[in-house]
Amino acid sequence: MIKFKEKNISNLEAVLIEFEIEGGITTPEEAFSVPLPKVPSAKGVIISGRGPIWFYGRLIHHFHPARWVAIFDPRLGGAVVVASHWPQVKPGQVISLDDLD
Repeated sequence: MIKFKEKNISNLEAVLIEFEIEGGITTPEEAFSVPLPKVPSAKGVIISGRGPIWFYGRLIHHFHPARWVAIFDPRLGGAVVVASHWPQVKPGQVISLDDLD
């Protein structure tokens, strides 16, 4: 089972979407049948969670209409922007963990 949590990050005009895969394993059938959170098109989206790369592909595609999309990387201490429709946020930009508070 895949569970999602959403947290509003008002100072970034973004939503943090955290997911957890119970038991740490999922199948494509399960991962592609689970309903995904609504796309907040007027905000950025930060995705965080442990899962297969193909599931991240599904999430990035789903959230693409958002202002920008970033993936949290704990090794960098922040989220890396992978897509943006907003000139103030650029692909490759790292949003610091401090900004997520």
